[in-house]
Amino acid sequence: MGTEKVFIVRRARFVPVLLLIAAVLAAVFVSPWWLLSIPFVAVGNLFTAPNLNLINGMPSYLSMIAGFILMRFHPPAGLAIFAGSAASFYASALEMRIFAKPYTG
Repeated sequence: MGTEKVFIVRRARFVPVLLLIAAVLAAVFVSPWWLLSIPFVAVGNLFTAPNLNLINGMPSYLSMIAGFILMRFHPPAGLAIFAGSAASFYASALEMRIFAKPYTG
């Protein structure tokens, strides 16, 4: 048995705020359908882990799949759902990985 390291991982803070601002700006300048991405930014942020595992990220993966399916019928809404959940999920995982600290307790 080897020694194990314990890391303190805090929730992502900067990514959701930046994506919220980007969604509002895209809704103003591109299409109001981008406001639909705001709840999916929250879903992507809440259900992420730094190792991107399937169990923690299942709601995010399902919303990305739903966005792909909806793109077939209504492209602006599907793109907003997919982009909001995918960008938040992967960028939050990256932020969590960058700011993780080893526990020295």
